[in-house]
Amino acid sequence: MASRSILIVGAGLGAMRLAGQLRQHGLDGSITVLGAESHLPYDRPPLSKQVLRGEAETTTFPDAETLNVRWVTGTRALSLDAAGSRILADDGHAYGYDTLVLASGGRARTLPGLEPGHGVHLLRTIDDAHALRREIRSGGRLIVIGGGFIGCEIAASARKVGAEVDLIEALSAPLVRVLGPIAAAKVTQLHQLHCVRLHLGATIAETLRDADGMFCGIRLGDGKLIEADALVVGIGILPEVDWLKESGIALEDGIVCDSSGRTSIPNIYALGDAAQWWHDLAGKHRRVEHWTTTVDQAQVVAANIVAQQGEAPATLSAAPYFWSDQYDIKIQGMGFIDPSDHVDEITIRDRAVLLYSRDRILRGVVGFSIPIAVMRTKPLIERGATVQEAIALLTP
Repeated sequence: MASRSILIVGAGLGAMRLAGQLRQHGLDGSITVLGAESHLPYDRPPLSKQVLRGEAETTTFPDAETLNVRWVTGTRALSLDAAGSRILADDGHAYGYDTLVLASGGRARTLPGLEPGHGVHLLRTIDDAHALRREIRSGGRLIVIGGGFIGCEIAASARKVGAEVDLIEALSAPLVRVLGPIAAAKVTQLHQLHCVRLHLGATIAETLRDADGMFCGIRLGDGKLIEADALVVGIGILPEVDWLKESGIALEDGIVCDSSGRTSIPNIYALGDAAQWWHDLAGKHRRVEHWTTTVDQAQVVAANIVAQQGEAPATLSAAPYFWSDQYDIKIQGMGFIDPSDHVDEITIRDRAVLLYSRDRILRGVVGFSIPIAVMRTKPLIERGATVQEAIALLTP
């Protein structure tokens, strides 16, 4: 295969999978990866679980050094010069390319007055996980801000190691914005069962610090005081695209791509948490922050980079899949879940399965520790089957 220069911005899962796929396709040109962190690529899902619980120290991908890739770590991209086919970085160098892939990921959202430091934490990187782990020793007191997936996973891990946990959520229930009220009620019960103190519909009126400036508690909008040793803000991520604002590339809650991963500028692709691909199943552009979606996107982009001229581009058509481990429950989802969809609940082997539909067409499924049922719905979602077909398949 003709030699060419591939530059990937972002040294995470997407870069790893893309580089591996390119080598499998026979690409023998140079692959350079710029990563803002000082680490080689590592897996993020275990950070809020195994790493936080002290069951793992590192999640570095074992084959990171076997792919014939030039890893440039601790180097942040500052700007894209598309006309000159180069990236300007904070190490003072300009990195040229024939083909560019933007996989810059996202950064953790923060809250005013709760910037990280002095007992306040975020959880996005391996260093974040190690720092927070030191705070949730048995008997420690932790406040978690945010009842999304990351907040719920942190709360579950902290309880598992014996910390006391208060979870603050502005909405009516954990995960209600993502999974809707029926699933959210089950998640609420799960955390209550494990003695997490839930403060729902709550706001923060005041952050408390001791004489040394260390965080020591918060006061809620209703006047309730919650003392703690540490606080973690877990309210999701923002796509890491600010550095691209002057590049001319189309941006809208991420880097806008078609269903093949192509951006608005030739020879530039994007994937992962910073990329907003067109999804036929959703009928619109969506930025999907799922591990498996990044893997699927890397496969599509690699195929298109090595494709011969005139070949039809590879596209992404797979239904998104996600999971979340909380205590001894694995929440798994397939498809595009919309809290406003109609939900049919069925029970299989004493496990709940929620079927999300619109106009009786199956759009998504969420299961609670029943993976076989969730995975069986994938082809149904992808072909637009009815919810009745799904019920018949799962409950013969």
